[in-house]
Amino acid sequence: MYCIFRNLISNMSQKNVNILLSTYNGEKFVLEQLNSIYEQTYPFIKIYVRDDGSSDSTLNLLKNEQSQGKITLLPSGDNIGAAASFFTLLSDSSGADFFAFCDQDDIWNKDKIERAVIMLDSVTDGVPTMYFSAVEVVDAEDNFIKVLSPKRKIGFGNALVENVAIGCSVVLNKLARALIVRELPSQCLMHDSWCYLVMSCLGLVVYDDYPSMRYRQHSNNVFGAPTSSMDSLIRKVKRFSFRKKGVFRFSDQVTIFMKIYGNIIPENNKEVIGLYARAEHSFFGRLQLLLSPAVWRQKRFDNLILKLLVLLNCY
Repeated sequence: MYCIFRNLISNMSQKNVNILLSTYNGEKFVLEQLNSIYEQTYPFIKIYVRDDGSSDSTLNLLKNEQSQGKITLLPSGDNIGAAASFFTLLSDSSGADFFAFCDQDDIWNKDKIERAVIMLDSVTDGVPTMYFSAVEVVDAEDNFIKVLSPKRKIGFGNALVENVAIGCSVVLNKLARALIVRELPSQCLMHDSWCYLVMSCLGLVVYDDYPSMRYRQHSNNVFGAPTSSMDSLIRKVKRFSFRKKGVFRFSDQVTIFMKIYGNIIPENNKEVIGLYARAEHSFFGRLQLLLSPAVWRQKRFDNLILKLLVLLNCY
C-alpha cells in the first residue's frame, strides 16, 4: 500500500504532525531518539514533550533542546505514569492533522512519519483512523533481536483480549484523537491498548508491515517486548498469576470502555461485547465465548491460555 501512494507525498497539501514524547529518567537514550525525529523526511512536524517527574538529567537535556527551538516542552509535574502522561500530551496538543506517540528509547527510520501520513491520508475523509506498524526489536546497544508484528488478523475481537499496536508506532488522525480525548479513561492497561480497543471498534485501524523504527529493549523499560521464548513464557505465567490477585485486567478495561462509548458502539460489535459480558456471569456464557471465533489472540499458545482463562473466569 505504501508503494502505491509513495508518489503522492510531493503533491500532498501540508498536513501537520504532532509528535508526542513522554519521558522518564531517559537521559541515556532520549537525545538519540530526538535526533532520529529531527532527521525525518516528512517536513511538517512539531515535537511536544512531557517529562513525567524524572530524577536524572532528562529534564535539563530537554530544556536545552527547547532553548534551541527544537521542541515544545509541556509543564512537567508529578509522576503520573506512562499512559496518563501520553493522554495528557494528546489532550494538550491540538491543531494538527496527525498525532504520533513516541517513546524516549527508540530510533526512528527517516521515513517513519512519511509512511504513516501517506497511509492515513489514503483513507476516506471523515473516518477516525489509527495507524500502527511492525517494529524491529533491538537491545540496548542497537543490536537486532527480531521483528515484532501481528501473526493473525487485527480487529475488535483481538483488541478485547490483547494489544498488538506498539504505542511508539501508533499515529492517529485528528478524528481519532477527538474520539479518544472526548472522555479519557479513569484507568486502562496502557494508552496504546486503549487506542487499539477504541479505534478497532469505532473507527479504522490500518497496519503497515514494514518496520520503520527500532524498538529498544533495556533494563529500564517501563514496558517492552519479550526478547526470547523464555522471556515470553515467563511473562505469560506472571500475567496468569496476576489475574488471580485482582490486578487490572482486559475485562476491566472493556467495562470502562462500555461506560464511555456504550451508546455509540456499532451493532456488529455489540454482539461481540455481549458475548464477552455474558461470559463473566455464567458458565454457559463462558462456554460460548470459549468456542467462539469472535475473540482471539495472535498466537495459538496464547489462544489456549485465553480459553483456559475464560473457563476459569479470570480473563
